[in-house]
Amino acid sequence: MKEHTKKIIIELCSYLGEDLDQPMCMELWEHVQKCPQCQEYIHSVKTTIEIIRDLHEPRKAPPEVKERILKILNLK
Repeated sequence: MKEHTKKIIIELCSYLGEDLDQPMCMELWEHVQKCPQCQEYIHSVKTTIEIIRDLHEPRKAPPEVKERILKILNLK
């Protein structure tokens, strides 16, 4: 659990534009290590994601969708 939890916190901090060494991220990591409710929540999210991934195979968007998106974003 700890390694997966650390990965989630690193990703969360990265999403927030922070580094794990930053005080906010270190405080979050320390809290989760001591909080059974947070650990259970992280575990339930991980399990939910695994179930959804198992149920739904990833699909690629049709080429015309990609073209429309690129056109809208002025990337083509």
